[in-house]
Amino acid sequence: MLKTIAPARLEFRDGVPYSAAYGDVYHSADGGPGQARHVFLAGCGLPDAWAGRDTFVVLETGFGTGLNFLATWAAWRADPSRPSRLHFLSVEKHPFQAADLARIHAQWPEFAQLSELLRPHWPTLVPGFHRIALDGGRVQLTLMLGEASECLHEVEARVDAFYLDGFAPDRNADLWRPRLFETLARLASPAAAAATYTVAAPVLQGLVQAGFACEKRPGYGRKRHCLSARFAGRSRAEVSAAPRQVAVIGGGVAGAAAARALAERGVAVTLLERADAPAGGASGNPVAVFRPMISRDDNRATRLTRAAFLHDLRAWEALGGERLQWARCGVLHLARDAETAAKQQRALAEIAPPPGYARWVELDEARELANWPVAAPGVFYPTAGWVVPGSLCRAWLDHPGIVLQTNRAVARLQAGPNRWQMLDREGHVLAEADAVVLANARAAPRLAPGQPWPLHTVRGQVTQLPAGSLPEIARVIAREGYVAPGAAGPLVGATYEHPKGREHGDDTAPRAASDIANLARLEAILPGAGERFASSEVSGRASLRATLPDRLPLVGALDGHPGLYVAAGYASRGVVWAGLLGEALADLMTGQPLPFEADLMRAIAAERFTREGA
Repeated sequence: MLKTIAPARLEFRDGVPYSAAYGDVYHSADGGPGQARHVFLAGCGLPDAWAGRDTFVVLETGFGTGLNFLATWAAWRADPSRPSRLHFLSVEKHPFQAADLARIHAQWPEFAQLSELLRPHWPTLVPGFHRIALDGGRVQLTLMLGEASECLHEVEARVDAFYLDGFAPDRNADLWRPRLFETLARLASPAAAAATYTVAAPVLQGLVQAGFACEKRPGYGRKRHCLSARFAGRSRAEVSAAPRQVAVIGGGVAGAAAARALAERGVAVTLLERADAPAGGASGNPVAVFRPMISRDDNRATRLTRAAFLHDLRAWEALGGERLQWARCGVLHLARDAETAAKQQRALAEIAPPPGYARWVELDEARELANWPVAAPGVFYPTAGWVVPGSLCRAWLDHPGIVLQTNRAVARLQAGPNRWQMLDREGHVLAEADAVVLANARAAPRLAPGQPWPLHTVRGQVTQLPAGSLPEIARVIAREGYVAPGAAGPLVGATYEHPKGREHGDDTAPRAASDIANLARLEAILPGAGERFASSEVSGRASLRATLPDRLPLVGALDGHPGLYVAAGYASRGVVWAGLLGEALADLMTGQPLPFEADLMRAIAAERFTREGA
C-alpha cells in the first residue's frame, strides 16, 4: 500500500476543476450538481431505494471534489423517509487539501452549509481509512486514501449502491481493471445498484461478467448516454441479525468505547463493572499520553495506531464539553541515541508525512519545544497530547442507551438457546443479553475457557510529581518513558514490569523501586529536573495491563460461541486504540461497514492464535 499521499493540484479548465495528471475534468462542464443527481443518484434509484431502511451503504470509486457525496448527503437530509444511518465509502489516491476543497465548493452555493460542516473534519492526508461522523453520527463518511485497487480490496461491507466515478477509462485505466468489477460482486448486497457516466465497452463488459444487468440511460448535458446496472448475481455479502441487547463486561476504556459505539447504533447496552465505579485499573491513571507512531515499513501496528489516533482527534471533539479533559499540546519524542535518531529520520524520509502530523526537529528546536535543555533531537507530533482516561470513560458512558451497573463481578457466562446469562459466584443471574463483549482485560480468558490467547500481565507504575514542580513543561516529552503535564502536577511513567510468582500477580501497591525507576526516566528526559523536589514528595500509582506477543489488541467474535465477542489486550495504547476499536467491534456486531482495512481486522481477530496453532 502507499506510504505517502500526494495531494491533488487544483486547476480549472473553462471553470471546471481539472486534473493535469490525468488530463480529465472532475465533472461535466454542463453542471456538476446536475450530473451527480442525474447520473449517480437517479442511476441508483435514489432516494426511493433507501426509503424506510435502517442503514444504507454507498461506495464510490473516486471522491474527487466530494460533489457526489455532498449531493447524496443533501438528498438524505431532504428525505423524510431516509435511512437512520447512511454510510458513504469513497476512495481517493490524490485528495485535495481542505483549502482547495473550499475553493471548489464555493461554486455550488446549494451545498455551502454541508461543505462548512465537512471541511473541519477533513482528515490529515496520510494513507488508510478515515471514518468521519457527520450529522450526529447518522452520516458516516469513510475516506480511503490510497490506490483504488488496494483500498477496495480491503473493504468489508454490504453495499447497496455503487458510484463508479473515477477518471475516464482511457485516462485512468488502472481503476477500471477486472479486479474492480470482481470487488463489486464481492461487496454487493442482493439487487445492489451501480451507476456511471461512461458506457465504454470495457466497463459494460466488466459489469456484465461480474453479474450486473446493465441498461443505457440518457446521459447528462451533452453526453448521449450513461449507465445503470442492477446486481443479478448471487450476493456473497454475509447477512446476520444484529443484537438488540448487549452486555459489556468491564468499564475501562475498552468497554466504555464499545458500549458507546453500540448505543449509537441503537443497541441497548448494559455495562457490568466489578468495581464501584468505571475507569479503574490502567484506565484510572491521572493522565495518559496519546500519539501516533512511525515506522519505515508502515506495519500493521503503525497503521492501526495512526488510524485510531486521527479518529480520536475527530471523535473527541464531538464528545466535547467540560467532561472530557484533554489537550492537544504536542508530544516531543526524543531519540534515545544517535542510532535511534538515524532510524527515526529514515522512517520520516520514507513515509514523508505532512509536517502537521509528524516532523523531525534538531536539538535547538527540540529544546525550544521542550522549554528545557534536553539532550537529543527527535520527532515532534504537533497534534498529540494527553488525556484523563477516566474523563474519557465517563464521556463515552454518558448515553441514554447505556445502563451502567457497578459492583457486578461476573464469575461465569451461560449460553442459552438465544440469550447469554451473566452469573455471579453464587450462580445468581446478573444480566441477560443477546450478545456479550468481554472487555475485562487480562480477566477475559476466565470467562472464555479454552481460548488460546497468550495474554500476559504487565505491571505499570506512574509517578506523580509535586504540583508546580515543573512549570516550564507544557508539552508531553518522551524518551523511553514520558513526562506529561497534569492538573495535579507532572506525571512520569511508566514502568514495564513482569510480575513473578502468584503472590505478585495482582500486586498494584505502589513500590518505591518503581518510583526510583521513573525518576531515572525523568532525568534522562529532562536533565536536572529531579533537583526541583525531594523524592519523598512523589507518589506512585500502579495498574496491571494485558499484552499479547504481537503487540496488537484482541478484538472480534469467538469462533464456536455465537454472540460472544472480546475487546482486550490494549496494553499501553488503550486510550489511543479504544475509540476506533469500539467502532470496529460495533460495526462487526451490527453488520455495518468496517472503519478500517480488512487486513487490520484479521490481524487483531480473536481467532488469530487459533489459526497460528492449527
